[in-house]
Parts: sequence; structure tokens; C-alpha cells
Amino acid sequence: GTVITDCNAASDYVRFLALSQASMLNFDDIYAMDWRHPDDEIAYRRHKSRKCAEVLVPHEVKPQFLSGAYVIDDAAAARLRAAGFDLQVKVDPVLFFRQAGGA
Repeated sequence: GTVITDCNAASDYVRFLALSQASMLNFDDIYAMDWRHPDDEIAYRRHKSRKCAEVLVPHEVKPQFLSGAYVIDDAAAARLRAAGFDLQVKVDPVLFFRQAGGA
């Protein structure tokens, strides 16, 4: 079934968790806007990996479970709509590790 990871699933140190174990996730790190630690390389690497925590769903997510999509920019939104996606599409570059305004 569906599992969650506490960091990037390809990490050597990943933990695969049941949904009931979500409290084991470090949500402060996952949702932090900045994961840099200039004076601590180990903390930087750990935090960078935690930013990539994942929800892994086998096979497929059925369309009725979708409520919309987030995309990086207006061009991606246009491509998604052109492909027939008719749910809400929100542009949010910050979710894709980009600053708002295209920086």
C-alpha cells in the first residue's frame, strides 16, 4: 500500500513509514523555506534530504482523488490545461525550490 518516507526515497538513510507513523516526520524541516546550514555540512545534508520526503502510492492515483495541481509557472499551467486537466491549477514556484517572481 501507500507509504511515506522521512526523506528522499533514494537516500541511503531513508525510513519507509506507514501512514499511521506520520508523527515521526520532521515537519519543521520538511516545510522550512531554507534548508541551508552554512556552518554545519551534516545538518545541511540531512535537512536537504528531509525536504524531499515523499508519499509513495503504488500503481496509480485515481482521478477522483485529485482536487487540483500545483505547477512551477504559467507555461506549465498552460501545458497542463492543454492536456485536458480541468481541475484547479495553482502556480507556486516556491514549492519547486524557486523564488516567487522567477528568480
